[in-house]
Amino acid sequence: MGRLVSEGYVLTVLAPNDEAMARLTTDQLSEPGAPEQIVYYHLIPEYQTEESMYNAVRRFGKVRYDTLRLPHKVVAREADGSVKFGQAEGSAYLFDPDIYTDGRISVQGIDAVLFPPDQALPPGAAVAPADRKPPPLVKRKPKPKPTRRGKLLEAACQMLGGFGQRFSSCQS
Repeated sequence: MGRLVSEGYVLTVLAPNDEAMARLTTDQLSEPGAPEQIVYYHLIPEYQTEESMYNAVRRFGKVRYDTLRLPHKVVAREADGSVKFGQAEGSAYLFDPDIYTDGRISVQGIDAVLFPPDQALPPGAAVAPADRKPPPLVKRKPKPKPTRRGKLLEAACQMLGGFGQRFSSCQS
């Protein structure tokens, strides 16, 4: 991933909030490679902002974004005035838009961890209710961004650091 960024490619991170990460079970994380596969499914190899994603789903109804977990794509659609990713129980709303954007890297906050539709959730896995309403969008005043943005972003920063990439939003 760090190589993609250093070679000029762009990336969008769908970063679940801490509450969503806390709902993950040990069964979901215990398989070899499972944490990495979860992270890869949240990485879109193109630059998307809240505005560009919302405009796309408003225009086309449903948009399929490639992920770094090939061949899986994440589906986005408009729901209740927001962008909703995934399907049914495995869906997540965009609720904390444009956490970080610099023209190459974009971090978008979502309220659940996404899984590919063909990957069944383990029995008893805690998911957000399918009939929930989207959380209100977080409106920000211009101010310095907090340095800690959830466990998935922290993991992505560690992965980037392993490839020698350093971003100001990843500094602790």
